[in-house]
Amino acid sequence: MMEDIKKYQYVQKLKKMREEVQTVPSYFDGLEPLHDRLHPGKLWLQVSDVKQLSGDTKLFRFVSARSTKVLAPFRAGQYIGLTVEINGVRTSRPYSIASSPNQLAYYELCVKKKGGGFVSPYLFENLKVGDIFEATEPMGNFYYNRIFHGKNLVFIAGGSGITPFISILRNISERALPFKVWLIFGCLTDKDILFKEELEDIQTRRPNIKVQYILSEPGPEWSGVSGFISKDKILKNIGSIDNKFYYIVGNQEMYRFVLNELKELEVPRHKIIYEAFGVPDDVTKIMGWPENIDALKKVRITLEFMQLRQKKKEVIEVPCVEPLLNSIERLMKLRIQVNNSCRSGQCGSCRTKLLSGKVFMPPEVKIREIDNDFGYIHPCISYPITDLHLDLTQI
Repeated sequence: MMEDIKKYQYVQKLKKMREEVQTVPSYFDGLEPLHDRLHPGKLWLQVSDVKQLSGDTKLFRFVSARSTKVLAPFRAGQYIGLTVEINGVRTSRPYSIASSPNQLAYYELCVKKKGGGFVSPYLFENLKVGDIFEATEPMGNFYYNRIFHGKNLVFIAGGSGITPFISILRNISERALPFKVWLIFGCLTDKDILFKEELEDIQTRRPNIKVQYILSEPGPEWSGVSGFISKDKILKNIGSIDNKFYYIVGNQEMYRFVLNELKELEVPRHKIIYEAFGVPDDVTKIMGWPENIDALKKVRITLEFMQLRQKKKEVIEVPCVEPLLNSIERLMKLRIQVNNSCRSGQCGSCRTKLLSGKVFMPPEVKIREIDNDFGYIHPCISYPITDLHLDLTQI
């Protein structure tokens, strides 16, 4: 009897405590709208203008496709991931923003048509005014950091690698920032020098900005500097390596060459920043590729994924020389959509659980230590060298 009375008293006590709890009033601090403004996640963009820059490069201007949504702010040097659907394959590619961060009426993206490519030829040949695309918010770490980078900046660009630099230079010029800047711009021919008129105008108006063009395949009429961006040409332009910070953007061959030249000049590695490498044209030529793996080899990939709230399993056969994400997008089409942004292994958006098997990643790709510890890979830059089992149920 006493035991039942005690239980009843305890229940009544709990009931009273619940009734005495006051309802927490709604609280508005204004930060949520600010967060949504800075980090909208996804953007919807509409092509408003197309400009031919060279024989294989176009500049596309995008405005917000939704009248109630303004474009997200960005730092000069960042990129957005542009999503396209081609023949039933949904994929995306990152493109650096060329426009100035001081205006947000539009973004400008510079697209170079890549031979044998999938997305860039489609954009180059098909994009027209009025087309609407989904895109990521501005992302990336390739931008000026006033704490670590100082005020003496060396920009080394190769071909369309000038794109993030034109945004940074516009920002420096428009704000009259007190930086000393040396731009060393390597191209094949003089017809490949993108934004030349604007670069000439900037260095005319801003004596603190110097531009040097270097052509590797100059025509007979070229009277400027020729060859590669070698250590002697770098040193001749900047005078001394001391107290300077170096930025590099170009293709992988250019990266490796320039990084080695800077190393021979004894430029400290922590004084160099470069944009994400991207997918190599031929992974079998990358240092560390297993010599016993035939480029024609195909492997079996077991995929576990969610579809209509049900767990599915499917096996696909893919080439070992194609990034996993490309294979999944190509073969699974719209049934599986893996989040991604940089396509270079840096942003971590596509991180995927590897249940079994081995992959190859280029040595310059760095993934988070915790991903390594718990068996996660970045399929955008991972190449299957054995049969694999992937868990995509968490994406």
